[in-house]
Amino acid sequence: MSFSDRPNENKVTQSIDRFLANLSGLDIKLWVDGERLRCNAPKGVLTPTLRGELCDRKAEIVEFLNNKSSNGETLALLNADAILDSSISPELATQPNVQPNAILLTGATGFIGAFLLYELLQQTASANVYCLVRADSIASAQNKLQNCLKSYLLWEDSFKNRIIPVIGDLSKPLLGISEQSFRELADRIDTIYHNGALVNHTFPYSLLKGTNVLGTQEVLRLACQIKAKPVHFISSISVFPEVENSGLRVIREQDNIDNGQVPSGGYNQSKWVAEKLVNVARDRGLPVSIYRLGRISGHSQTGVFNVNDFLYRLIIGCVELGSIPDTEMMLNIIPVDYASKAIVHLSKQQVSWDKVFHLVHPDSVSSNLFFEKLRSIGYPIQIVSYKQWHTQLMKIAETSPKHPLYPLVSLLTNNHSQTATTDSEVVKFDYQNTLNGLTGTSINCPPIDDKLLNTYCSFLIGKGFLDPPFISHELKQAV
Repeated sequence: MSFSDRPNENKVTQSIDRFLANLSGLDIKLWVDGERLRCNAPKGVLTPTLRGELCDRKAEIVEFLNNKSSNGETLALLNADAILDSSISPELATQPNVQPNAILLTGATGFIGAFLLYELLQQTASANVYCLVRADSIASAQNKLQNCLKSYLLWEDSFKNRIIPVIGDLSKPLLGISEQSFRELADRIDTIYHNGALVNHTFPYSLLKGTNVLGTQEVLRLACQIKAKPVHFISSISVFPEVENSGLRVIREQDNIDNGQVPSGGYNQSKWVAEKLVNVARDRGLPVSIYRLGRISGHSQTGVFNVNDFLYRLIIGCVELGSIPDTEMMLNIIPVDYASKAIVHLSKQQVSWDKVFHLVHPDSVSSNLFFEKLRSIGYPIQIVSYKQWHTQLMKIAETSPKHPLYPLVSLLTNNHSQTATTDSEVVKFDYQNTLNGLTGTSINCPPIDDKLLNTYCSFLIGKGFLDPPFISHELKQAV
């Protein structure tokens, strides 16, 4: 859309972050493309009043989205938020239970959270899992958890009596529950898996702080009250800033994330601050472990995947579009069942406490591998120049809000070099702690090979995410 003609309407001015949050809630996306402010929105949603405010606040929005503060200013801002409330310290230095009877899990209704819930139920004999859920009632929360597990093919009727919903909200003080209930929960549970977070890679840090940073602080508060409870924090390898030079760099699990730089993007920054808070709690005597995840892919056996995942939207969208850009991305992906099994197994060993674990794949793969597989089973996907492909993408932004690529438009820049940035071209993540902790088990990271790609493709086709192509013989056996 153009921002040149402003309708003459009255409006109430909001803070820039709240204004952008409200637009996002209406599925209105704004991003900076070079020097231009781009916008796409569902038909009829962009009212004359909103158009007017966008025109008036264009410069403010561009500056906000570009985050023009220097790295030093950003570092100072984030470090100020990384100061843990001084009252958060273990009240009683008890010996934590390595075989917990009561577990608190946050983020259980998310993709990774659902698989963590499943593994906690599988790998503990009789422990109850308390799940923090935003809901209007216990019955609603129970249905939400059950439907989530069913959607990922994980539900078993025997789980019902061991899953206990706790109605709350990470973004609120005391997790959105009363002070008395907070103390009772702190007394009841033995360990915490903090996986919950607001995941939005287009939001600025200020919109993610409440859930991802302050929510982590409240989880640590709960862990310290009454008795010390181990916290297993699910983080991301993206807490490390991007490397701009071309040399190989190895990031070890024990490397300090506080190296004078901060990662780019609001979500990565929020995880950076949250991880620092967890480290402060560790220094005050709370047992903590940190699990930094790479990119998570579908289940290695069933193929079930996160429908909102960037990679899957890209695959499905490019098949619909009939083309892919001539830009290769190197991807480091791990199946979700491997990640969840590994985390729960590692967390049950007391030797793991106070360690950091990288969960990454030993071998990165090219994005072309996925598209070559799709072409081999009958999808007519052409390779076009990135400029041509991006032009097609912009048409989607203007005319097709239901297209799988629509939510990715603001993340796929017109800058070819930015899109070519990879997960692991110049950075390798050491995972020795993970290897050591899984020694002697059957938990191994599956190779990204033809068998796994067949599993993924057959699920996409079988569930209707992709229209059937001319299907090869081996894929017919799997569908």
